[in-house]
Amino acid sequence: MSSYYKATRPDGTDFYTGTVDYGAALASGDTIRLDSDETEFPGPGWLHLATVPTECDGMTWPCRLFEVEPVGEFHRGEGHPHKIGCREVRVLRELPAHEAFGPQGEQVAALIERARCLTAAEIKRLHAAWYAARAAARAAARYAAWDAARAAARYTAWDAAWDAAWDAAWYAARAAARYTAWDAAWDAAGYAAGDAAGYAAWSLVARDLISTDAYDTLTRPWGEVIGPIHPDDPDMRRGA
Repeated sequence: MSSYYKATRPDGTDFYTGTVDYGAALASGDTIRLDSDETEFPGPGWLHLATVPTECDGMTWPCRLFEVEPVGEFHRGEGHPHKIGCREVRVLRELPAHEAFGPQGEQVAALIERARCLTAAEIKRLHAAWYAARAAARAAARYAAWDAARAAARYTAWDAAWDAAWDAAWYAARAAARYTAWDAAWDAAGYAAGDAAGYAAWSLVARDLISTDAYDTLTRPWGEVIGPIHPDDPDMRRGA
């Protein structure tokens, strides 16, 4: 039997409405049933499930992740190969939430948490490293690496993971900058820190799908300041 997945808010409810409680259904053993006259899928009258953990559309971080199964008939929507719709679903078990980010999910989650506690000194250094990476000699390589990573994520059905990783890392770094100070200079530094964190998170999601050169190019600003984001990464910090 195929496995299906649902990512939810931390309280166990769906991201779209906040009313369908998958956590409670797991605890009770009851199925979730949606009675609707909606006939066309996708649409609000369906329970939406993903065929892989990394394509739980609409997910954000933090989240919870459940393995589920449709009860009765289900439908696949045209143009949505990794999404199904059903009227009733059974929640089988809860999985580690980081699996929604793919094989490097633990490292992605750790990076996001690290971004939340950036210091003022680190933000200033990320700002400098990010703009150094935008020099003409590096910019073309970075854009090529980004294109390769984006294409790889789409090809392997990791779009939702890719988007959620960027958003969570970027906003975590921006929040750290806001907490540190708030003026025009710090606003610019915060954007640069957010971009460095976001690119590093993207790269982790696609780490198994892109070349080492592309990965190193995208993670360099973060790696030069904060250090390795994966156990197998080289230490890019000066003097390391």
